[in-house]
Amino acid sequence: MSRVLPFFRHLSRLSPKGYGKEDAPSASEKKDVEESSRKLPRGIPFILGTEFVERFSFYCFQGILTLYLTQELHFIDDSAASTFHAFMVLAYISPLFGAIMADGLLGLFWTIFYVSILFAVGNSIVAIGASPMSVQNMTIVSLFGLFIVALGTGGIKPCVSAFGGNQYKEDQIKERHVYFSLFYFVINVGSILSTIISPELRATVHCFGKHTCYPLAFGFPAMLSIIVITLFMCGKPLYKIRPAEGSEFVSVFRCIFYALAHKFKNKGKEKRDHWLEFADDKFDRELIFDIKSFLQVMCMYIPLPVYWLLYEQQGSTWILQSARMDGQVGAYRIKPDQMQIANPIFIIIFIPVFNSVIYPLLLKCGLCRTPLQRMTVGGVLIAVAFVITGFIQLEIEKELPEYPPEGFSELTIINNSPCDLDLKGVMNSSVMAFKAETLKDVPSDTEIEWEISPSECSATNATYTKFSLPAQFMCMMAALSNDTIDIQIGADTKVKEKNGYPRVRLHFSTDFEFMQSKNASILFRGPKKYFVFPDNITRPSRMGSTEYCVMKPGVYKIYLPIDETAHQENPIGAAEFKDGGSYGVAIHQNSAHNISMITIFVTVIYNSVHMLYQLPQIILLTAGEIMFGVTGLDFSYCEAPESLKSMVQGMWFFTNGIGNAFFIIIEGISSLKKRSHDFFMYAVIMTISMSLFAILGHYFTYLDGRMKEKQVE
Repeated sequence: MSRVLPFFRHLSRLSPKGYGKEDAPSASEKKDVEESSRKLPRGIPFILGTEFVERFSFYCFQGILTLYLTQELHFIDDSAASTFHAFMVLAYISPLFGAIMADGLLGLFWTIFYVSILFAVGNSIVAIGASPMSVQNMTIVSLFGLFIVALGTGGIKPCVSAFGGNQYKEDQIKERHVYFSLFYFVINVGSILSTIISPELRATVHCFGKHTCYPLAFGFPAMLSIIVITLFMCGKPLYKIRPAEGSEFVSVFRCIFYALAHKFKNKGKEKRDHWLEFADDKFDRELIFDIKSFLQVMCMYIPLPVYWLLYEQQGSTWILQSARMDGQVGAYRIKPDQMQIANPIFIIIFIPVFNSVIYPLLLKCGLCRTPLQRMTVGGVLIAVAFVITGFIQLEIEKELPEYPPEGFSELTIINNSPCDLDLKGVMNSSVMAFKAETLKDVPSDTEIEWEISPSECSATNATYTKFSLPAQFMCMMAALSNDTIDIQIGADTKVKEKNGYPRVRLHFSTDFEFMQSKNASILFRGPKKYFVFPDNITRPSRMGSTEYCVMKPGVYKIYLPIDETAHQENPIGAAEFKDGGSYGVAIHQNSAHNISMITIFVTVIYNSVHMLYQLPQIILLTAGEIMFGVTGLDFSYCEAPESLKSMVQGMWFFTNGIGNAFFIIIEGISSLKKRSHDFFMYAVIMTISMSLFAILGHYFTYLDGRMKEKQVE
């Protein structure tokens, strides 16, 4: 929503003043106006550049921050989402302090300059924090940098648009409209480009030996933010710079506290129509009337944090949901953080559609006749969007690995041999040649003893094995060696990678013997090359298992080694690994028996729910944003008293911070175990909030009515 803020702040000022016959402009005046409208003040390009870089950098952080926290700093999903919203809390509370600083202390120009330096420093610290070091140090440096970035972006946010507006004369209404239109365009371009570029920088570029490059993804906007400070200062001779005029915040709160103090001192001795009128002996009645209007608007802001509570989850829970979905579209793979690009694109499309088609049609039907009615409908649309999100999450949760109950384990038996195996003991089982079977809910305190009898192969003697189950997931591989069934047992894991990539584990029994040197590897050649080393085996050995290797999704050919540096010319087989899946690859090679076999089995189901299924929820959220958020901005500006419009704007940002704080609180106390249930809960909260909003709206008196009451007084 903050992307469209500056464009709609000025909507109530866009109607040109009418001229009477006695004050019609002269021909020369018309010419001056036409010439003025054809060009921007010379300082405007520098101001627009400042806003573009600030928004580009901010949406870069917003887009990739959650994935950075989970993938690089190893935060669990819930902690990453809460940290993201804590960042947003600070980013949307700090504009209040930026506005106070600009109005009462430094003025707009110097506030933008000093806070831009702070913003650039924060960007640079985060980029440094993303560079290779211990996870603990990365976390400390990154979180400190994010704190500085949030302060910087919050300080810039309320100042840049107002500073640009100050470059125009009072009567340059149309020209100012052009500026705010460009301002709005620049914000959305910054949002769209950052949503395209930053995910590519983090995922496509590889640096420091990793398959990602977060230092570059954060470093690029840091570099731009440093450059823009120079550009902003280069425009100084071209700006109209106004000194600080005193903060309206101070006057408002002094008047309110003074009125409350005098009301309690009177203790009912003196009757007043409104408690604020107890301040009329010290404060101007015009200010008192403006504060009354301000408080009425603030009453309508009571449900507003709930709107932000849901809206800002685009950058947290919705991205985490995307990471559990299939992003493959033809030859291109949509990255989870790139789905956010749909929102600004739909905003640009929807605004003219709503203004030209939907709103007029609703008016003809007698619906949504007032701004508050539109906002109520918009809030309901956002609630519906979260209902859809919840149903999609239910489908995703069907593919998540199931964990055995406490006190139980799950055992996967991999038969990497040409023999059919019959297992007899405390519990009986059988596994066909080159197949895998899973035994679920096996008591962890049970010691398993099996007699394993082979058949349909060269092995004739039974093998005996005895083991316990110390981990939640265990894996047992049976392989044929010298006409005898050998058994290997170890711990296993079942998770989905946070970046959505598949993970692959090898179980092998080959002619190649892995000696003491650990340079020999098994090669996977596909979208990338991966050399998988069997580290945890007793050497020398021809059989064993590897750790999981995280790979890019795609089709891979698998090559066995012929020595420590080379691989066989022909692959032993091929396998396809899909987003989010966990795979076991069993390789059996025995030249003496002329057997070469590769078996692929899935241990965690790959992501089958496509990422494009998020489009309906994004469309509904955007439609709700147009009706609730954009209309709310217009409503706030039009209904706020002239002297307190910037204060109302600051409170609008403040409610965003409160909404993000609500998310942190709710996530901390919620006992719901599934994210789908959370989404449904948020939909219910939004519905209740909109019911309260509709009731408040029914009793709201618009500015015209308040002015009539003032005239009667």
